[in-house]
Amino acid sequence: MTDQPIAQAVLAQAAAWLLLLQEGPLTPAQRAELERWRNADPQHERAWKRAQRLLVRLGGLPPTLARHTLERTGGNSRRAVLRGLAVLLAVAPLGWWLSRRGEYRADYQTNVGERRDVLLVDGSQVSLNSATALALRFDAKQRLLHLEQGEIYIVTAPDPQAPARPLRVQTEQGIMQALGTRFSVRQLPRETLLTVHEGAVQVQGAQPTVVQAGQQVRFSQARVGPPEPASEGQLAWRNGLLLAQDMPLWQWIQELMRHTDQAVACEPSLADLPVSGTYPLDDLPLALAMLAQTYRVRMRHEGRHVLISP
Repeated sequence: MTDQPIAQAVLAQAAAWLLLLQEGPLTPAQRAELERWRNADPQHERAWKRAQRLLVRLGGLPPTLARHTLERTGGNSRRAVLRGLAVLLAVAPLGWWLSRRGEYRADYQTNVGERRDVLLVDGSQVSLNSATALALRFDAKQRLLHLEQGEIYIVTAPDPQAPARPLRVQTEQGIMQALGTRFSVRQLPRETLLTVHEGAVQVQGAQPTVVQAGQQVRFSQARVGPPEPASEGQLAWRNGLLLAQDMPLWQWIQELMRHTDQAVACEPSLADLPVSGTYPLDDLPLALAMLAQTYRVRMRHEGRHVLISP
């Protein structure tokens, strides 16, 4: 495990946020302030992820022992605990977390236009789509995959540990538990899209819902939508392709823009134009040329912006 140095002042700030989080739920204003702090500097985000890993490690200890670990750093005062947390954040990457690196794994991330296949420690396989962030926590009770953004495709494996731990995926909207399966999960702006390709997946909540193979559902924190038909063609992104079948042009544009930093838009009169065919995700000029040839539309380029017109 490698970890670039982080300024002590930044570690102290991360420690303060970590302690505040342990004292109770953050208010909306505090959550917004934490987000601003994390986004202000790459060091802040690395320090916060390090703090989260520290929280995982302490959370794996009996509560009394975890409390004593902090108390040994200099007393019971808040200032002493903050100093102790900052020290642990500074030294832990050099050794303390290494003894448990097989249990708690670092985040997996992909950039815009990048896809990645990973093999987890339990034998499960995960494919990450473009612009995806995934955090893992394996402990004695569960195998948890936290999808922070983007989309993943999972082929589950039997847990090598006994008793077997359930494999779960968490998004902003809830938790899904695999029932021996292949499935994909996509984090949308205000909902989660779950597609089951084999086996079944249970969406947990007040009214648990089991989604069977060949079905997909969209769900929010409040409700689970009705099941809809799914197809293997939805996994074409794993091969760098977009498979469209009467897809509205506005949606076709959105799917392509997940894989490029260029901006594409269309005239309002074309927004609902049904698009069909197979298009490359990694070659935007070719995809646009194919669209223009098939549907007789015009491309207007202005720098890194493209406007599709009749």
